[in-house]
Amino acid sequence: MRAPDGFELAGAYAKDTTGTYYRATQTKLARAVTLKALREGLSTKPRTRDAFLKERAVVASLEHPNLLLTIDTGEVDGVPYFITESTDEPTLAQALKADDSMPELRAVSIALGIARALHYLEKRRLIYKNLHPRHVLLPRPAAAKLLTFRHVRAISEAPAFRASNVQSGLWCAPELVRGDLGPVTIKANVYALGALLYHMLAGAPPVEGTSAAAREAHAAGSVNPLKEARPYLRDRAHHVVALLMAREPFERSDPAAAVALLEAYANDPLVAQPLRTRKKKRRRR
Repeated sequence: MRAPDGFELAGAYAKDTTGTYYRATQTKLARAVTLKALREGLSTKPRTRDAFLKERAVVASLEHPNLLLTIDTGEVDGVPYFITESTDEPTLAQALKADDSMPELRAVSIALGIARALHYLEKRRLIYKNLHPRHVLLPRPAAAKLLTFRHVRAISEAPAFRASNVQSGLWCAPELVRGDLGPVTIKANVYALGALLYHMLAGAPPVEGTSAAAREAHAAGSVNPLKEARPYLRDRAHHVVALLMAREPFERSDPAAAVALLEAYANDPLVAQPLRTRKKKRRRR
């Protein structure tokens, strides 16, 4: 593909069903960016081209500090493209692999960033298709930014998520498996957020095993409580995770409530202290 004016391409690094991803540089600012273009040979296939243009329209409309920002859109030699901030950042998946468990303040700050992104999406009648640690960029150690691309969908597309099992079983909301728990809404994302927070605090996901087995365990409510996995955490941690991961969607926090819960959690002065320093003061007799 020929580079758009003002940009230099460094080569393709990934593909999905509709597009090819390129590392690129915005020459005027010497800034690393990511370019996604319609895959070669698909320009003459109307359904694929329409799907790419629909994805581009959605992600280009997003403007939030916790979502990957779209910088430019256009067409070169009949090939549509869009350009975003660079995706060459550490991911939450890498951070979880590197540490048994995260410092509490860092985990809560990352979760808060994700919750703010979900609240923004909810207000725009959008939903995140697969909230996975690989899709959470960490441009700074305690800052989260969600990848956009094909992951952001209209809420009207959510019922199809259940049949396709798009959500990884390790962080899968029960209603994605069981239809009797109600419709799939943005609250499925909140459940996944709670499961990610659990994973960050405990050093392991709430349910382990194969993705299929994990999905069934989430649906059945057979999740190891955080209090058992990490009993030394304060009650606030157990309370917040329990509200985010309530099995019944009507008992679960919505994104706005999740933001409020996590803001209060992050602003608690004790959260910044290492756990070993939290000792109960002796009462004077």
